[in-house]
Amino acid sequence: MPPGTEAGTKIRLKGQGHPARDGRPAGDLVVTFQVQQDRFFTRDGLDLRCEVPLNLAQAVFGTTLKVRTLDGKKVVLKIPPGTQSGRTFRVKGLGLEQGGRKGDQLITVDVQIPEPKDEESAALLKAYAEKAGLKY
Repeated sequence: MPPGTEAGTKIRLKGQGHPARDGRPAGDLVVTFQVQQDRFFTRDGLDLRCEVPLNLAQAVFGTTLKVRTLDGKKVVLKIPPGTQSGRTFRVKGLGLEQGGRKGDQLITVDVQIPEPKDEESAALLKAYAEKAGLKY
């Protein structure tokens, strides 16, 4: 199967099907590809999309993340301070390759909002919200 083959792609293998009963040549075999879903990546043409979680501190203050690539290596992604949930970062050339064209890897961040674990952490969050002028 060539790299970048999409689900539903069909190829015909001439003469590789069942032999005819009356001595005629074998028929053709048609193979339809089913591409198994990946747990981390989804495909968008030649681009690969993935989602990574960020905790609240990483989103507020910025951070660097190591994100898995299709070839199993890791790419370092710099997350700027104040990053909002749903923001997508593009890493050029790390998608699928087909016909000399190469897609990108699109990394979307999902900011995980914590639930206060105790009264002290709740008070700290409330104090921050009040100082920042955030309504709750």
